[in-house]
Amino acid sequence: MNNKKKTNFNKILKTLPPDVKDQFDKSRPHLEEYLTGDQFRLWVDSGVQIASQSNSSWDITVNLFRVSPIMTGLLKPDDFMKWLNVGEDLACQYPMLGTAYFSSSPAALHNMQAEHISDWADLGSNLYKGTWKSGTLSNRFFESSGALLEQLTFEELARFAEFIDILAKHSYDLSSECLSLALRLFPLVGDDKTGFISLSLNLVETGWRQLKAFYDSSLKSLPKIDPSQRKRFLGLAERLHTSGVPNMPNTILEISQALQLINKREHGQLLDIAAPLIDLHPSAFPEFIKSSPIVLNKVSFDKLDSWCAEGKRLLQTNPDGAMAFFKIESSRSEKFLEDISSSVDFSAISNLIELYCRALAGEEINLADSRELVEKNIGWVAADSPTTEGSTVYLPETVDRYSKKSQNFLWYKVVSTHQVGRMEFGSFRFNFYGTSHRFDNLRNALDNKTSEIAGSNVSAATDIQRFFNLFEERQLSLDIFSIVEDGRVDAKIKDEYKGISKGYKSIQSDALALRPNVRELKSREALLELLVQISLGETQPISVPKKYKTQALNIVKIARHCMNAQSTVEDTAEATIRIYRILIDVLNDEVDEDDWDPLDFEDESSEGDNFSDPEGLQQSLDSMGSASGDDPADTLEENYNSPQEVDYRGEFKPELTQLLEKLREQGQFRDGDNDSESITQEMMEEFAQNTVELSQELNEGVGSITNDEVVENMLKEVGLQKPESLEGGQGPLVHIDETGGELEADEPETFVYDEWDFRAGDYKPRWCIVRQKYMAEGEDAYYGSIVQSYGNLVMQVRRQFELLVPETMRKQRRLQDGEDIDIDDVIETMVDIKTGSSPNEKMYWRRNKVHRDVAVVFLLDTSASTAEAIDDSKSINDQSTAPEDPVEYMLWLRSRRGEGSKRTYKRIIDLEKEALILLINAIEAIGDTYGIYGFSGYGRENVEFYTIKDVDELFSDKVKRRIDRISPLHATRMGPAIRHSTSKLASLDARTKLMFLISDGRPQDRGYSREGVEKEYAVHDTKMALDEARSKGINPFCLTVDRNGHDYLKTMMTEMGYEVLDDIHALPHRLLYLYRKLTT
Repeated sequence: MNNKKKTNFNKILKTLPPDVKDQFDKSRPHLEEYLTGDQFRLWVDSGVQIASQSNSSWDITVNLFRVSPIMTGLLKPDDFMKWLNVGEDLACQYPMLGTAYFSSSPAALHNMQAEHISDWADLGSNLYKGTWKSGTLSNRFFESSGALLEQLTFEELARFAEFIDILAKHSYDLSSECLSLALRLFPLVGDDKTGFISLSLNLVETGWRQLKAFYDSSLKSLPKIDPSQRKRFLGLAERLHTSGVPNMPNTILEISQALQLINKREHGQLLDIAAPLIDLHPSAFPEFIKSSPIVLNKVSFDKLDSWCAEGKRLLQTNPDGAMAFFKIESSRSEKFLEDISSSVDFSAISNLIELYCRALAGEEINLADSRELVEKNIGWVAADSPTTEGSTVYLPETVDRYSKKSQNFLWYKVVSTHQVGRMEFGSFRFNFYGTSHRFDNLRNALDNKTSEIAGSNVSAATDIQRFFNLFEERQLSLDIFSIVEDGRVDAKIKDEYKGISKGYKSIQSDALALRPNVRELKSREALLELLVQISLGETQPISVPKKYKTQALNIVKIARHCMNAQSTVEDTAEATIRIYRILIDVLNDEVDEDDWDPLDFEDESSEGDNFSDPEGLQQSLDSMGSASGDDPADTLEENYNSPQEVDYRGEFKPELTQLLEKLREQGQFRDGDNDSESITQEMMEEFAQNTVELSQELNEGVGSITNDEVVENMLKEVGLQKPESLEGGQGPLVHIDETGGELEADEPETFVYDEWDFRAGDYKPRWCIVRQKYMAEGEDAYYGSIVQSYGNLVMQVRRQFELLVPETMRKQRRLQDGEDIDIDDVIETMVDIKTGSSPNEKMYWRRNKVHRDVAVVFLLDTSASTAEAIDDSKSINDQSTAPEDPVEYMLWLRSRRGEGSKRTYKRIIDLEKEALILLINAIEAIGDTYGIYGFSGYGRENVEFYTIKDVDELFSDKVKRRIDRISPLHATRMGPAIRHSTSKLASLDARTKLMFLISDGRPQDRGYSREGVEKEYAVHDTKMALDEARSKGINPFCLTVDRNGHDYLKTMMTEMGYEVLDDIHALPHRLLYLYRKLTT
């Protein structure tokens, strides 16, 4: 540059594109002021020199002129000239890089010393190898430098550029991707950027193809880890890689996912325990971390250390056994955990507690994890709290409240007893006009008064909603009702179920010990807490505000009169009215330390049947229902807090539960007459607006779920939708139409499938969700009893199937050579010669060994109709045959489901189960690969696919227990179930693939198979699903017990095999015959 001749730059600039002159004119005043005259001329000469390199180089000059004023604010004049010289040399030598160098300089120099300018340019230019791809990479490096230097020192940037350069020798595309990912990754790494870069360099040398996956995994992993432990985490990852642990990207992702399930404050402690495993057996480290969340759900960190120490000891003698130990895949591991743990898991006791609940209620009661109810988003939010929505008892996943397993199991037992008590003793069967046996009825008078004030009769979706409409302060009334009703249920349980009374009282006593100090509460909240402690059986004096001592005594008197075994839920309602009237006049203010008195109520009795309302209460009730601006309760909602939940009672939502039950009934009777009033759109809107059971949840953080969305979810839960308001506003609820858009499978074990619309001649994309789950387990004894009942037939069939195995030698004719001459082929050849035809020279035969290679899926229809009885000898009065009337049919079906062990007849589903058991015995004898699945569901978003035995699962006692629990469920959307079965069979490597569909009727589901066109829609979708299976080399066969099956099967099974079984009793024998025929 020093040898350049001064030029008449104005003259030269005029020869360049206008953009160069325009940018020069904009920057010139600033540069003339900043630089000396000689420096300014050198600046101009550099721009002209660069622009003269080629036709496209003028764009570099534009960028030089554009950023120069910015650079004067970052550099001293001498450093500016150094930057200019470096840029000119780079642009002249590598024109492709010039624009990126100049345009990226402001961002880079914000975080870089001027002394590094030349080295920075070298880092970028070293990446350029003269090719288009290398130039793109080099430019991207310059463009990314500013962001990288916000996270890296210059020395770390240089090291990272070295990594990019080495990786580019393998793949420019991969190198470019890692450069882009690094911009998002380095902010997450923490202080040890050098360690991360070193790990990247190691991976380049040993497994460069993993780097993209490694960076992706790191992006997902690091946010899950405590920031203070990320440096250590990466160091451990580098040690694992150096130790030869394979598939590092997946390994670190799995480790981080496990760490995410553990409190971040405990990450360091967990890594302390795990780190020594790398030296002993590197692969044990990730397995230990992955199992830690499960272990910590059962034990403390101290005991986790003991569990790890046991695994270390095992590593010394049996590494394979130790790996199974850390994966919790060995009986030794499970037993050790069991020995050191005091917790009890719901999964371990669910079957036993379910039987216990059914014994208590004398009817079908189901159990489920509380998380399942929360996930439905229908108003319940506490995943660790017991509850019920009227049909199922929901229990928390794990209980570890006590140091002994027996105590934790007792807690589960008491909790489930209380939930069953709510259902059994009428907590959700409140009748607004029902009789109260222990109090005078005040509800009707208050209802009339409320209607007068409102100017009309106030409609309500349910009786309990009508009751809560009586109260201005709804939350307070719900709290009182819940406490009194739970106390009544507790009293009823201890009276009815004597066997659990002692344990029940023990859990109550523990709950009482956890109650808050009354003296720390405000006046009204203290009286509510008094009510809670009374309901828990407290007999010792409780402090109450002095000025409300009389009110406290009256509350005790009313509560004790209701909380006994003779009361009903209507008595609870009457008690609620009376206690509410007392509390509404109590200001919820602070109470001074000296203004408390102990209330001794041990001798306070409920006076038996001679109870009378406290003096003056009747008069004060007259003011209920009228809003007064001077009422001290006007500020109640602002400063009133509901009492702390009693742990063993859990969530209680009488409004939601009674509404759900009524919606279920309305859905069942939609095609017939229902005596109860239909729920209208206006009722639902009024419910969503007024109920505190929903608004309370929203205030406690259910996220963005609104009341209306919760109501919509409730309607979906029972198979209904919110109706359009008809003229006059009284539209009944109807079924969900099959309208809407594509669905997403955003939950574990859910799969989305298209559905064939024969009317449109095209698929509805992503239309159905299949929810795969394991069938619940029953008893082993059922399987054995069926095998025993069929006696000799089992052995005969097994021997017949065993004969299939030796049939592996097949005669193969028309060969060039073989064991012997085939006389038939010889004669045929002689005839050809005599007639002048070309003879076939292949006249030999031999026996070839043909291996049996069969994979089969049995797809079992478990729809509600399989509950129908098959014993035609039953009398009409016995009602084992399904009625024709749809309303009577729904009542009949509900009664059949609840009969349990009382059933004396066989159902269709029972015979299907027996046939499966016989078939399993036979197939196990010949070693075919097989899977057994049941399907049902309700609507396109809920196709249930139950695994009874997976295709890659060995036959075991678990399978036997699952068969016991096969039972009638919902509807029959065959298409998605067949497509899901096809995906399973298609993944298998077998010569013969068979799908055996066992059904009792045509495909039908909500919006899938109504009369008319919809009826054919289901048949055509099922046919298309079967055709899809055939196109993948799968042979479908349908066996139905529906005597009208020919009507639709001739369409559905075109060019495929099917059989209509006239005599359902022949199902087991026929299924065995067909299987043998179709697989040989």
